[in-house]
Amino acid sequence: MDLQTILDNAVAAKRAEEMKISAQLTLGELILKMEGKSDDKPVVFDDGKHFPTYLGSWRGSYCELALGYNEYEGEKPMEGSIFAEKLKEAVGKTYQGYKGGDFTMGKTTPVWVANDGESSGFRETTEDGHETAIVDIVETEDAIVLQTFNTSY
Repeated sequence: MDLQTILDNAVAAKRAEEMKISAQLTLGELILKMEGKSDDKPVVFDDGKHFPTYLGSWRGSYCELALGYNEYEGEKPMEGSIFAEKLKEAVGKTYQGYKGGDFTMGKTTPVWVANDGESSGFRETTEDGHETAIVDIVETEDAIVLQTFNTSY
């Protein structure tokens, strides 16, 4: 086993321990929370201004997943059924990191909010951290709302 593999395994083990007590959702948890949600409701973020648009490798740690986003500017958010399908397709899918490398996502992969080339999402920076994590999903009368929280990686 080479030194890089040893370091990668140590980092992965440390991150797995951190996720045991984290409110941040993993890809598998996000998929489970989408079950039973309305197929035709739009999927939006809790700030009321943004909605998810795509999935990709997160720049903060390429082996973790990011939900890219847009603002409401005449664009229509994807419906619950499409979002759920995109999440399921991400399991086992390989994404390319911002500066290269291939990273395969799994059910235990943490999920962040950030556009390509960024590590922070749309929420304002706080002294507790500036990376935006997905922590819950709530279905309202009008939408499926992704709950977010700023935290440090």
